[in-house]
Parts: sequence; structure tokens; C-alpha cells
Amino acid sequence: MSFSLRHRRLLLLLFWILLVQFPQAQSRPATEDTDTEHSPHRPILQAGLPANQTAVVGSNVERDVLALAPQWVTPEKMKKRSVVVPTRKTIKFRCQASGNPVPSLRWYKNGKEFRKDQRIGGFKIRDHVWTLIMESVVPSDEGNYTCVVDNEYGSLKHTYQLYVVEQCPYRPVLQAGLPANQTAVVGSNVEFVCRVFSHPQPHIQWLKHITVNGSWVRPDGHPYVRVLKNTLFLAPVCQTSGLNTMDKETDVLTLRNVMLEDSGKYTCLAANSIGFSYHSAWLTVIDSTFKILI
Repeated sequence: MSFSLRHRRLLLLLFWILLVQFPQAQSRPATEDTDTEHSPHRPILQAGLPANQTAVVGSNVERDVLALAPQWVTPEKMKKRSVVVPTRKTIKFRCQASGNPVPSLRWYKNGKEFRKDQRIGGFKIRDHVWTLIMESVVPSDEGNYTCVVDNEYGSLKHTYQLYVVEQCPYRPVLQAGLPANQTAVVGSNVEFVCRVFSHPQPHIQWLKHITVNGSWVRPDGHPYVRVLKNTLFLAPVCQTSGLNTMDKETDVLTLRNVMLEDSGKYTCLAANSIGFSYHSAWLTVIDSTFKILI
């Protein structure tokens, strides 16, 4: 009986020691055993980022803004290529573009970097309006003026063809790129367009290049041609300004129901009492059953 009492006291003492030495072991929540720092989970993005921003022109914006390659602000105005002006007038070429980062702008004349010391009187660059300005132009200013805009994501370029003419009269000048090469299907209609700046007003001929005895060229060196159309414009009073609107004539050659043999070279020839100019284009006629093999 006494042994049993001592045994009970010993058990109570041992239980009390356990309660005193390890109190947290019994009360610690089971969920704390999970180590969240090393447990796998899906990515979590911080709320509010990236954030909307408003910036002033010319300021810097963090690179979470969408990067953009250059693009024309007014693409419809970039269709203009030929410019005809009288001597002593001011000419302005504009190439306004947008992009991110803001593109740089460079100018070239006839494929070479255009420098101010290359022209008497120099020229002006208005970067904020993307414009090249030349005052009091002279015949030596004629040529191709190319603007190049680029950033690290792409580039654009556009070429203006400048003609400088005496006030009156001057030989015909044909707009660059016209007439244009064309491809047509047998049986369709084709139109070639020729746009001419001239005073006195020009006589315009449309010519088809042909072969004679297997040769395209005559003994005198001139090509064999067949005249398809003649147009004579009435001469107005000589204009001293506004050549682009007052002295411009447009003539169209229409070919109906074209056949394979209509393929070839066509030329618009414009002449007046001062001289002549011409541009040529190629027509390719294909059969309607033609298939492109991929």
C-alpha cells in the first residue's frame, strides 16, 4: 500500500516537471509547423504596378512605357515626292514622325549627308517641327532630299525630288514615280498616269517600245516606238508662282482588254519649245490561269 502511494507521488512529480519545462510544446498551433518561406506557390505581382503615368513633352518616363518604332504622324502627306519651285523661292521639306524613344532625324542630299557648307546660304533645321528649310533656291539645289528618322526599334525614310525652274519659260518636268510599273491579268484594263509640270504647256505623247527585225534600237541609236496617244494642252498666261498648282497637267493612257502581247515598255514623253522630258514604265500581262507555286 505504501509502495503504491510513493509511486503515485513520483508520477505527479514527473508530470509537474514536464509542465514547467515544456509549456510551449503543448500550446503551439499545428499550422506553425509549415515553413512558408520555402513552400512552392504561383507568382504574385505587387498591386498597382505598372502604374498609369502622365508626362510633359521632353521629360523622361520609366521604361515600362511601350516601346515603339518610328511612324509618320501624317502618312497621307508623305505621299508627296516631286516638288517644282521657281528660282529664289523658299522650300520646306517636312518629315514629322513619332516613336518611343523619340526618333532622331537626319537629312541627305543625293545619298550623302547634307551639310550647311555644301550650299551657298546654308539651310535651317527646325527639329521641333521636323523640317528642312532652304531659302532663295537656285538650279544647283535640284536633287533628291532624303530624311531618315530612327530609334533603337526601327527606322523610316522618305525622299523628295526637287526641281528648280526659271520663272518662265522652262522645259517639262515629270513627277517622280509616274508612270508606274504594273502587272495585269489578260482581259483587264490598265491605266498609266503621267503628271507634268511645264510652261509653255506641253505636248504629251504615249509611246510603246517595239522591236523591228529583232532589234529595239534604230541605226541612229533611238528606240523603235509606236505612238499610242497625242495630247496638246493649251498654253495659259505665264505664271511666276504656284507652279505646283498652276502649271501641272495630268494625262492618262488607258489600255483596254489587254493581251499577253501588250506586255512591254511604255513611255510618257512631254515636250515644249524649251525642251523635253520622259519617264518609262513596264507592263507585265499574265494569263488568268497563272498560279503561284508555294
